[in-house]
Order: sequence, then C-alpha cells, then structure tokens
Amino acid sequence: MAEKISNVKRMEIPEETIRQNNLEEVATAVSNHKTSILKGIDLLEALNQSEMLDTLTALVKHREAALSNITRELNKSEYAAPVENIVKLVQIAGKMDVDEMQYLADRMNHAVKEAAASETSEKTSYMDLLKALKDPEINRSVTMLLQFLRGMGKA
Repeated sequence: MAEKISNVKRMEIPEETIRQNNLEEVATAVSNHKTSILKGIDLLEALNQSEMLDTLTALVKHREAALSNITRELNKSEYAAPVENIVKLVQIAGKMDVDEMQYLADRMNHAVKEAAASETSEKTSYMDLLKALKDPEINRSVTMLLQFLRGMGKA
C-alpha cells in the first residue's frame, strides 16, 4: 500500500511575479479601453473644475446621512404634491409618441423663426384671412390646427 500523504507543499508564486502579472493585466485593459478611460478622465476634470467632485465625494462617503436627510425632506407635506406631479409627468411622457412630438416641435420651431423674422405691424382684415387660406402652406397649417382641435375634443 501507498504511504499516507502528511505534508503538502504548496507552490508559492513570488510576490514580484504576481505584481508583474497584475501590471500586464492592467496595461492590457488600459490599452483595450483607452477611449473610455480618456473620457472618464475628462469627466473627472470637468467635475473637479466645477467643484462638484468634492460634493459627490462627500455625498458618497456620507451616503447614509445624506439619504436620510433627503428622504426626511421629501416626506414633508409641502413636497408631497410636487413629488406626485413628477411621477405623473414621467407617466405622461411614457405615453407620448416621441417621433410625432419631435415632428411637431420641429415645425413649431420653424414657425417661431418665421414669425420672428417677419416684422409687419399692419392689421389683418377678414378678406386678408380669406385670401390667406388660398396659400397652400397657410391652408395646410390651418387644417392641421383644426385636426388637432378636433382630436383634442374627441371623448
């Protein structure tokens, strides 16, 4: 029969070899993620210049006390309605068709620029309104406005 193993010698890796392997691993990671690291450095520098880095550091170090203070303040009755409104606004935003809203916002921005560029101070008569409806762009806008009002008024 074989003898019982009573003494096991573990293979010991020298600390210098471990350190060298760690440095190579870090260097490889830095090389692979160079762009992200540079962006992170830029972000940290921007936070430092705006003095927000100190605030964020203190907030993280004292997160329990900060979170306790924030929740205590938000539980006050004067903040109940605004907090509920924020939740409702987020729900409303989730229901909106963003592509349609983007199209409408673009058209409204264009209209505001056109209106700002126009500097007429003359009065518009009923006949001017009727004549303006012959303009395809105005007619299209009035039709869109009427459709909007019709859709808003439907039950």
